[in-house]
Amino acid sequence: MLKQGLILLGLGLTAMPVGAQPEAVQRLKNTRECVNCNLSGADLRGLNLIGVNLSGANLSGAKLGTGEMDLNRTALSRANLSGANLSGADLSNASLYGTNLTNANLTGANLAGVSLVGANLTGANAQGANLTGAVLVNTNLTNADLTGASLNQAFIAEVIYKSTRLPDGSLRN
Repeated sequence: MLKQGLILLGLGLTAMPVGAQPEAVQRLKNTRECVNCNLSGADLRGLNLIGVNLSGANLSGAKLGTGEMDLNRTALSRANLSGANLSGADLSNASLYGTNLTNANLTGANLAGVSLVGANLTGANAQGANLTGAVLVNTNLTNADLTGASLNQAFIAEVIYKSTRLPDGSLRN
């Protein structure tokens, strides 16, 4: 990292700041979309994000959940999060009803108590994710990787499995 920084400085360039860009958060609030933007580490708890387009956005370490079950949980229903980086993000108790998480990076994300009813996780990487108490009904897990994920007390019904890597590393079709 230091070497890269020195090379950038040697070229007269400066590195992008680590973390969410304030203008990206404002753009999301104003336009309800932020395609390929940097929202890493952003605190988006309690925002109504129903139907937002965050495809390709970097949401690593973002706070999107409430940490408690209540009616003010973050609503990301029908949102487009395809290809989004949500590694380590806190989405606890968020509503992801019908959300597109195709090829999303959910590595180590906190998805405890999250509603994934009708969500599409085709090709999603959820290695080590916490899905304790999550609701997965009519959820598409085609080619998803759940290796090391915690599914304790999760409610799972009518899930589509096709080349799905389960928490124990086994493959389910």
